[in-house]
Amino acid sequence: MNTSIKVLIPTIFITLGFIISCNDEVTSVGKEDSDVNNNTPTTVETPSIPDPPPTIASSSPDTPPTEPPKTTTPSETPSNSESPENDFSGMDNIDPEDLSREIKEIGEKIQKLEKETEKHCDEYYQMIEVQKGILNEVKRRKMIMRSKPVGSQEQVEAQKDFEDQKKLGKERLKILKEKNILLNKLNKSITEAKNEKDALQKKQENFFNFLKKQKEGSKKN
Repeated sequence: MNTSIKVLIPTIFITLGFIISCNDEVTSVGKEDSDVNNNTPTTVETPSIPDPPPTIASSSPDTPPTEPPKTTTPSETPSNSESPENDFSGMDNIDPEDLSREIKEIGEKIQKLEKETEKHCDEYYQMIEVQKGILNEVKRRKMIMRSKPVGSQEQVEAQKDFEDQKKLGKERLKILKEKNILLNKLNKSITEAKNEKDALQKKQENFFNFLKKQKEGSKKN
């Protein structure tokens, strides 16, 4: 994975740590507001920022817990013939050219996914900055609304401005969450593609070992 992506996703985590801390006061501002006509307390739902997408390393929540290593006795140690490196079953049916082609194609797929992820990460980071500005504007307009005389025309107009900005924040928040979901899917696809590539490369390595053994056997004969 490109270095820029490795750095960018953790950077989003760090940035959001500061942004979310700035939003604590804004999230609860509506609890102090009253209805213009009857002074009934109302709750203002302030748009916030969703949690950032997980890094590729943490995108597989179903990974089983690691069991502690077992101490084997000499009698339990697998013989050379049983080790994965010497398991050559089915090697006669492998086409090395097809195997190399599959490895190349999966590598190209990974590069494409990483490039797409980097693009969406940049957009996600920019959207966070926009959302931060919207939250600050919500807070500012709320203060203006509270400064007007209760029930006055000025307060009615200020409250409308406040509600409009809050609505904008909710709309932008929905888009931000959709981008978050997309990044999660891309991260998962990259992890799966890399696992597939590792398996193919291991298969290719075993095939080369198989050819080497065959060559050594023919020399002895």
